[in-house]
Amino acid sequence: MDHHAAGAPGAIHIVLQSKGGVGKSFVALHLAQYFADQDIPTAVFDSDPATPTLSHYQALHPRYFNFMEDDDLDVKQFDVLATAILDASKAVVVLDTGSSNYIPMVSYFKSSRVLQTFSEMRRHVVLHSVLVGGASARETLACLVNTVNDLAAHGYVAWLNSLFGAVVIDGKPIEEMKAFERIRDRLTGVIRIKERSGGSNVLHLNAMREMTRRNLTYKETLATPEISLWDKQRLWDARREVNQQLGAIFHPAVASAVGN
Repeated sequence: MDHHAAGAPGAIHIVLQSKGGVGKSFVALHLAQYFADQDIPTAVFDSDPATPTLSHYQALHPRYFNFMEDDDLDVKQFDVLATAILDASKAVVVLDTGSSNYIPMVSYFKSSRVLQTFSEMRRHVVLHSVLVGGASARETLACLVNTVNDLAAHGYVAWLNSLFGAVVIDGKPIEEMKAFERIRDRLTGVIRIKERSGGSNVLHLNAMREMTRRNLTYKETLATPEISLWDKQRLWDARREVNQQLGAIFHPAVASAVGN
């Protein structure tokens, strides 16, 4: 993958995961802030019909695509969304998708050759998938494998979300599972959202929940007096950890400076 092109205007970053409640919207939120904080024009799209989390972050100027008409899926919105992505050619696009419309979204990408069309128009596509431990571990891993095998893109990024526990299957790190090892060479990178030890993780999660409850970006959080200095420090440290990993993937020449 052309790392520079994937981190420059015109790139398209899509967060896909068939399992809900694993931190998909948080990943999309972090990606949007990562690019915007570097003064890169960023177009933020939310197409989650059930929980349009990203659409509530007004500082990112998100655009919401409503895929539901009454209780039915409005398939015409797929074309509307794809056209909006093409129109945002001078920005990095970050798209959050929903687990409830995952299957029709993937089917649309494949049947309408959407990702291939993006590529033919010199738009670099990167697909992001979130993996967790516990009862959802196998499903999230299967989704990552299917994404890599079934959808042609310039890059694939696996996000290991350990905020609610280690990302393991039967006590074995998910990266050591055979299914993961078979696609490892095709991954552009792996981002680790780390779990803190002991009571520090409780404090960290509380800070994250307060930020997301208020629908605040990291920068807005720093300017909010109701959030304590210690929580601001925890959030900024977490932001820096992830940004440094993203910088190593998309802007390796300046990775050491990302997140400061």
